[in-house]
Amino acid sequence: MSEVAFWNPKEADQNKSQSDGIERTSFVPDVTVAARYEHEVTIHQGRIERILEENLRLYSERSIVRSTRFVDFHLDKAGDNEHPLVVEVEEEKSDGSRERRSVRAKHLVGADGAHSGVRRRMGLKLEGETTDHIWGVVDFVAETDFPDIRKRSAIHSDAGSVMVIPRERIYSGHYLTRLYVQVKDDEVSADVDVVGKSGLSHQKSRERRAAITLEYIFEQARRVFAPYDIRVKEGTDVDWWAAYQIGQRMTPEFSMKDDEGVERVFIVGDGKETSANAISYHG
Repeated sequence: MSEVAFWNPKEADQNKSQSDGIERTSFVPDVTVAARYEHEVTIHQGRIERILEENLRLYSERSIVRSTRFVDFHLDKAGDNEHPLVVEVEEEKSDGSRERRSVRAKHLVGADGAHSGVRRRMGLKLEGETTDHIWGVVDFVAETDFPDIRKRSAIHSDAGSVMVIPRERIYSGHYLTRLYVQVKDDEVSADVDVVGKSGLSHQKSRERRAAITLEYIFEQARRVFAPYDIRVKEGTDVDWWAAYQIGQRMTPEFSMKDDEGVERVFIVGDGKETSANAISYHG
């Protein structure tokens, strides 16, 4: 992706209360800072993980351990000054039984999501609020007359907002498209209880997300795209979709030092901040 297309409502006729569809208002560079490569690349998460794992195997025969859960950690420099961290994990065996064991490490990086166990053991909490805004996201092969479907596009219309993210080519030879579709607050489960300034209760938030259907996401997308049409290409299936709620929470610190001031434990990604609570579905 080398540029972003912005689409906005056409100026309304004097005799109309709403605009007559959307129009492209500008193109801007996708990367606006000094960079070696002035573009972004969208790659499937599974492909990124495969690249990382293949490279990790160059340095360790057991680089990725599946079915293993982080339990706890503590510092023990007396036992091994070079590897002062003792990390306790629980491993699931092939027969279904679980076995706890400890490993020593120089550093520990927690990339274990919004409910990070590493972050909790560090004594850090997420600070901030979760908004009540819900978005639908869907990956599919698009059939459309919208001219910028293979560009990153931000579309704002009288009906709402959509973000278009062009995705990679899949096994069938088609190219995927991702849509982020804003869910209108007055169209989804208005009968909910709001609790405090932090927004909806966890249960009510989940109920609102669960009320979003794939059909609704496409109906709302078509309203925003009008007068252009967009639908799933005949003969293909939706690859994945989800409904998620935006959050604005972060931890005050991202690392923990030992008694000599050396940073030993880190949290990254959703371990230090959470951007969405989601209910997702695979096609």
